[in-house]
Amino acid sequence: MLLRWGLVGLLLGLMGCQTRPMKAWDLSQPGWLVREVPAAWRPEASAPELTGELMVAQHRDGARFIQFSKQGVPVVTARSDAAGWELNSALRKGGYRYPGRPPGRLVWFHVDGLPPSQPAAGSGWALTVDAEGGWILDDPRRGERLEAAAP
Repeated sequence: MLLRWGLVGLLLGLMGCQTRPMKAWDLSQPGWLVREVPAAWRPEASAPELTGELMVAQHRDGARFIQFSKQGVPVVTARSDAAGWELNSALRKGGYRYPGRPPGRLVWFHVDGLPPSQPAAGSGWALTVDAEGGWILDDPRRGERLEAAAP
């Protein structure tokens, strides 16, 4: 009997760890501010730089949708809201979805506007904004860099 309840508990625990995909968002609905700018992304120091478009959509309730695309094809899509976060990339199979705050090591979740806010101290990310409003988010430890033109 104890073994049976232990198995039931294990199954319930495993099911509780699964997350469902976030429901689709309609960025044309009221409350969204959507902007696109030319951008360049280097995933790590040894990787080539990719150029494309960065779309940043912010909802007045705090939800964010970030997409880096190349020639209209999404390369990375990240989004977050009060319930959790989601990341999908054409460079890796599958996606990631979790409740709570997104991890600070992912550049996409530091893009909270154009230009983004200053990253938290100790995050490893450095923000540089030029006089025209263009900006660079850089993680010198790993060599990841995201650069965007002024909106």
